[in-house]
Amino acid sequence: MMVWDMDGKPFQNLTVSLIMTVSYSLAAAWFYYAPSRGEPDVDVGFWRFLLYFLLLSFLFWIVAIPEKKPFPAYDLLMFTVLTVPAGVVASLLFLFGISEVGMQNTHGLEYALMALVPFSIAHKSVKGSVSTTPFVLAIIYWAVAYLWGNAIW
Repeated sequence: MMVWDMDGKPFQNLTVSLIMTVSYSLAAAWFYYAPSRGEPDVDVGFWRFLLYFLLLSFLFWIVAIPEKKPFPAYDLLMFTVLTVPAGVVASLLFLFGISEVGMQNTHGLEYALMALVPFSIAHKSVKGSVSTTPFVLAIIYWAVAYLWGNAIW
């Protein structure tokens, strides 16, 4: 049973998803680049930050991979990308709460939570229920994001 139906407007969904993904990447790169420009002994570049955040932003597009039909995949993608800010807020609340307890190293669990919230909201909105798929996708997102952030850079 499909709860959300865009009446066959896949290109609009893809366009919105693409614009929002690139916008998130640009905003995050500038957010990290602007305050670090004047720091001594810190070699940072806007393009490096942009590359980093482009991968993390486009990684949300994995939500469309398990779908067999294109229309639910486009809807899932658009809802996932549009609800990323909710995942960021949940991730920040998690980090603030965990630091109050005294835990300093989360091993990137904030990445999993940041992905789980939009994946779950999108699945609930488009399909009407939440299965194990958002949890598996969040674990994949966490693994790739953690490796990308810690091992590669």
